[in-house]
Amino acid sequence: MIRTLDLSKKDRVIMLGDLINRGPDSIGVVQLVREHKFECLMGNHEHEYLNHYREIPVFKKLHDKMPGKLHDWIAERPLWIESDTFLAVHAGLFPGKHPSETPEQIVLNIRTVRPENGFESELSNPTNKPWYEYYTGKKPVFYGHWARQGLTIRPPTYGLDSGCVYGRALSAFILESQKLVQIPAKEQYYKKPMDPG
Repeated sequence: MIRTLDLSKKDRVIMLGDLINRGPDSIGVVQLVREHKFECLMGNHEHEYLNHYREIPVFKKLHDKMPGKLHDWIAERPLWIESDTFLAVHAGLFPGKHPSETPEQIVLNIRTVRPENGFESELSNPTNKPWYEYYTGKKPVFYGHWARQGLTIRPPTYGLDSGCVYGRALSAFILESQKLVQIPAKEQYYKKPMDPG
């Protein structure tokens, strides 16, 4: 993707989170993003890693191999990035709320909501509507997280997690030209678990 986009140091690149815990080289991915000075959001996988690396074996193993500077870099990732022309979050938005007014668990995990009780969030209940169907803002919102749903372009919301680790594609969106760029995965790096995680 970096070669295809022919990036220069002037280009702003924002990753939407979940750099770790799915592909074959989590540390290499974090190192690459950090070395290129790409901006990156906190994803739910990074958040789980930071909260549980002392007791969950897969996260403990990752932590034991990860250089301290990369661990610290992960811990410093923001929950959202906003400019005058866009908003980027990892998972989505609670209807009618800015990420600053929303618990981090919702910003990191939301997929669906229900309108009863003031849009009480159930995060992933498939019987409810996706959060973006309730979005009424004009500012474009870019999000990832929902690999099972795949690429979901519904302006002004842009779901860019197209499931590369599942053997589908890696996606990028160039805001200035409104151009979608996709690179097919070379292979399937991760098999989906049976649960909705």
